Amino acid sequence: MSTILEHGAERWRLPRVFALAAVSAILMTLAVPNELFKLGLAPLGFVALVPLYAAVLETEGLGEAGIAVGLFGALQHGLSSFWLWFFKDFRFWTLGSTVAAYYIVYLVLGFYLWLFLKRSGAARPLAFAVLWATFEHSKSTGFLGYPWGLLPYSLSGVLPLLQMADLTGVYGISALLALANSAIAELLLGLGFPRTGDRAGAPAGHPLAGAAAGAAPLGRKARLAYLAALLVAVGLATGYGLWRMATPVRQIGTIDAVLVQQDTDPWEGSEEEGIGVNIRLAREAMARPPLALGGRGSASPSASSVLVPPRASETSSPEAPPAAGSPDLVLFSESSLRRPYAEFQKYFSTHPQLDPLAPFIKSSGSWFFTGAPVVVDWDTGDATNSVILVDPRGRLVQSYAKIHPVPFAEAIPFWEFAPFRKFIQNVVGLESGWVMGTEYVVFDLPAKGGDFRFGAPICFEDAFADVCREFFLRDADLLVNLTDVSWSKTDSAEIQHWAAARFRAIESRRTLVRSTNGGVSCVVGPYGQVLASLPLFRPASLRCEVPVYRDPSPTPYIRFGDWFARAALLLSAALFVILTIGEKRERGRPL
Repeated sequence: MSTILEHGAERWRLPRVFALAAVSAILMTLAVPNELFKLGLAPLGFVALVPLYAAVLETEGLGEAGIAVGLFGALQHGLSSFWLWFFKDFRFWTLGSTVAAYYIVYLVLGFYLWLFLKRSGAARPLAFAVLWATFEHSKSTGFLGYPWGLLPYSLSGVLPLLQMADLTGVYGISALLALANSAIAELLLGLGFPRTGDRAGAPAGHPLAGAAAGAAPLGRKARLAYLAALLVAVGLATGYGLWRMATPVRQIGTIDAVLVQQDTDPWEGSEEEGIGVNIRLAREAMARPPLALGGRGSASPSASSVLVPPRASETSSPEAPPAAGSPDLVLFSESSLRRPYAEFQKYFSTHPQLDPLAPFIKSSGSWFFTGAPVVVDWDTGDATNSVILVDPRGRLVQSYAKIHPVPFAEAIPFWEFAPFRKFIQNVVGLESGWVMGTEYVVFDLPAKGGDFRFGAPICFEDAFADVCREFFLRDADLLVNLTDVSWSKTDSAEIQHWAAARFRAIESRRTLVRSTNGGVSCVVGPYGQVLASLPLFRPASLRCEVPVYRDPSPTPYIRFGDWFARAALLLSAALFVILTIGEKRERGRPL
């Protein structure tokens, strides 16, 4: 009878493993912001990895674990980042190649998960949490970093649980949620659900128990201990979040700013058309009084502050009464100008023909901030993807060139090798990339409400905590992000970007302003709360008094950076060495 049971379990074991991995990918996709649930589903963040955890426990070797976890990673990336398919004529490369790449990345993760879960005994839930935090940090940093689809984004609608980011960064939340998944998985496995086959659930002495060493559920006391630890950890994180949100952050002034969201396709429309829409929307906003967003002293938001629709006064309304005084700052989005501003003054003095840009700036009495190329070598045509600050007299006074590129789109490695360059040009269809910047620039802005300094991460740079932290280390008071991902054509792409970027406000307890082509154009307060926003994919503009916050001392995250992620990496490395040595010793023992 036991032989029949074992044969049946083995027959369906691998299909069950792969099915569990696929279910986990679907749950993870629904957990983070997606097309069906704009802010994601927070409860799924605590259980999305449970099927994957069970699947790895049921595998019998590194190969099986690698394939299962690779399947999870490729499917989850493809489902959540499907909007990469809309990247003009490069959809095969932007989506297809990244799905393949993530299969390999997660396949390697599967090797580590197998070792950690199979060989760390009663410590395996903790080992899983540490390894997952290490992995999410590793996949989100460096040239190939892609900080999308992380577990913490599942909590986009639960502000209190995000507040610990000012202590540990995003990856402390990764560890907390991974611990929740592993503890819940062990609890369910101990109750016999989800079933992972007779091998994984067989008690000691059962004929099948030896077939899956280390995969049996933990003892009752261990499961209860992890459940208690999870409740304490979540309780502490929630308590800290509520306390932190009730603790005011000092406001040092305001900036009267105009955010313009032109919602034009830079690949289809002309530059003149796009600039014309920007100017029209800016003029409409400048004719309105600024919307007050923060109090005079400090900020302390409600826990329910998330994405909000614009108020009636925020929508474009050319009939609105004129406002007293000019805005301090007018913001266009990334790539609004396709010609270098300084060198094309004659062009901008007469274009757009109905309302030229240069005269508009000079008559506005405002500082002007937009995306524009800056040529670094006219002989070769090399240029940077930059943002520029123009004073009220129309003079370009400062610029910042994007330092962290979109890999293989804005910066192409091995470009200097002719065979690879020809492949990229002839097969992929990319002629060249941008020259990347080398210096973090902090812009100086004299405003009616005070003199301020701001950092300006460009496009997806605001999703990288280490990049944005550099601006604060150089004494920036706030962040201003100009973005253009209108090509994505999907709400989920815009909101996923916002969900990642808002952590920069929480980590620093400063304001984040985002002026984008298609969304999410908004002002984010120091707790991650959205103070004002514009509707997605709609031409609109917003004039508001952006509150600037700055406590006397920087947050622990700004001071120490990703110390938690580095600690998790060290623990993972130490555990890997210990388990590898133990594995070798066990193999060397005589049977």
